[in-house]
Amino acid sequence: MKKARRLAGAVLLALAAVTVVPAPAEAAWLPKPEPATYGHSQPTAASVTMDDGVVLSTQVVYPADPVTGTRAQGTFPVLLSQTPYGMAGPDPRAGGTYFVERGYIYVTASVRGTGASGGQLDWFGARQGRDGATLVRWAAHDLPGSDGNVGLDGCSYLGVDQWYTAAEAGPHSALKAIAPFCTDSAMYDDLATVGGVPTTFIPSIAHAFPHGPQDDPLTDPLSVTVNDLTSGGARSYDNAYWHKIDVRELMPRIVANGIPALSEAGWKDLFPGGNIGAYVAAQNAYLHRPVTAPIAAGERVTGRYQAIVGPWTHGEHVNEDLLSNIRKEWFDTWLKGRPTGMANTTKPLHLFQNGGDRWVDTAAWPPSTGTGTYYLDGGNALTTTRPTAAGTDELSSALTYTTTPLTRDAVLDGPIDVSLYLKSTTPDAYVAATVNLVSPTGVVTKVSDGGLLASMRELDARRSWYGDGHALIQPSHPFTQASQRLLTPNETVKMDISVLPNFTVLPAGYRLQVVLNSQAPGNFHLQLAPTPQQKAHLDSGRFAISRALSSITVPLASPASFTTSPVNWGPSS
Repeated sequence: MKKARRLAGAVLLALAAVTVVPAPAEAAWLPKPEPATYGHSQPTAASVTMDDGVVLSTQVVYPADPVTGTRAQGTFPVLLSQTPYGMAGPDPRAGGTYFVERGYIYVTASVRGTGASGGQLDWFGARQGRDGATLVRWAAHDLPGSDGNVGLDGCSYLGVDQWYTAAEAGPHSALKAIAPFCTDSAMYDDLATVGGVPTTFIPSIAHAFPHGPQDDPLTDPLSVTVNDLTSGGARSYDNAYWHKIDVRELMPRIVANGIPALSEAGWKDLFPGGNIGAYVAAQNAYLHRPVTAPIAAGERVTGRYQAIVGPWTHGEHVNEDLLSNIRKEWFDTWLKGRPTGMANTTKPLHLFQNGGDRWVDTAAWPPSTGTGTYYLDGGNALTTTRPTAAGTDELSSALTYTTTPLTRDAVLDGPIDVSLYLKSTTPDAYVAATVNLVSPTGVVTKVSDGGLLASMRELDARRSWYGDGHALIQPSHPFTQASQRLLTPNETVKMDISVLPNFTVLPAGYRLQVVLNSQAPGNFHLQLAPTPQQKAHLDSGRFAISRALSSITVPLASPASFTTSPVNWGPSS
């Protein structure tokens, strides 16, 4: 037992050699809450014609005298939000009232094919981006009361849509800044599928949209995406369609258009930490580095592109005063030209440290290059040395592997790789991996999860991320139809599962745990719906894991690497 504990502590003892020295403290921007100055008008309807003749419906809310409700005199910058949920639901002022009362006109537009807007509905893309760019020009030049400066605001669909408008706006546009909250980075990987298997998210949410007068949900462009994901069609693979709406691949255009972005997501979101990929891509595009490369410690960054990742579920706290004020100061910086100092930071990534209950500002992602590798061993153990004896575990039910108690505090600070050697009796297999933290009293807390279809195991080494010693921490897979390789029954193959990133304290005395399942467990971050072809290849399969070769590699840093942010970037729960 003493020897096992020494082995479990060996990885953490090595942290002293990879500790990241905290950067010197900089003069911090601190949010300054501003009291409401105005009231708000009743919503006013306005129609805007797009370049192809389709007419979109909008509602406009103006700053007003707080007593009489009369529209305020003068001109104001405009915040634009684009929604697929129509105007018949919640009051369109609800998300924008905070800004209107502090000197912004707030415009809510129904995207084409929804609400009272004409045209056919699609799942984001360049067409919606061009619509957004037209709306920006209208808001800047034709909307009464506008001072000509426009920003984009909104959460979830209303957040993601901002990236496409920013890509289509062109240089020197009236669009001065965006704040895409509750957003992801790579639509195929983050929402449409997990590890090559479609999720229920897009087909389910498609039914929630109020379809417009000209939209037919059975034949519109969105229906193509839904049908492909459910039937195993072309868009169930990561093809050209998904690349065109991959925010990371759009980022060079957004940066070239000169449009700053403040994004937000949660560690418990539909796509946990989903905006980090966009943050990395924006920083790299601005500084002419490969957009999907990690940002190493010491590399240059800019305060024009910032990201917040909190301990939240999807959309939680977004329209409360704290996060609304942070967005307002972002817009004040770029639309009103106020010298807030918000963009002067050298640490533009703002992360809530789970278990540490604090905010940390950093620039690099992952913050450190240190790693720890644990091997699957007999007795449901994870050990720091590769087992000498071969062994196989049947994946007929959940397989759980746990370390001995950690001997010193550490921080898990990035993505995780679960490397498995697997064989199957069928042409395919799916493995979901969940990483947990186990307290000394046995309380299990989920850290993160991920999954992979074995036939999609081909590794893209160029886009994968590595830590010290070339240890793989974020495997990247093409997920194309051409890269798919079905299994030969009972032949062992290697598959590297990408487990979503996290930023979590691992206290001494706690244990790391990985749980493997042949299907997504109930607490998986998204519900999966295999295509008919995938089901046929998975049904009745028996899967086995070779222990001596399989492992989990986690990013590890010393807690001393991080200092507490002077800024409260949002509620801690």
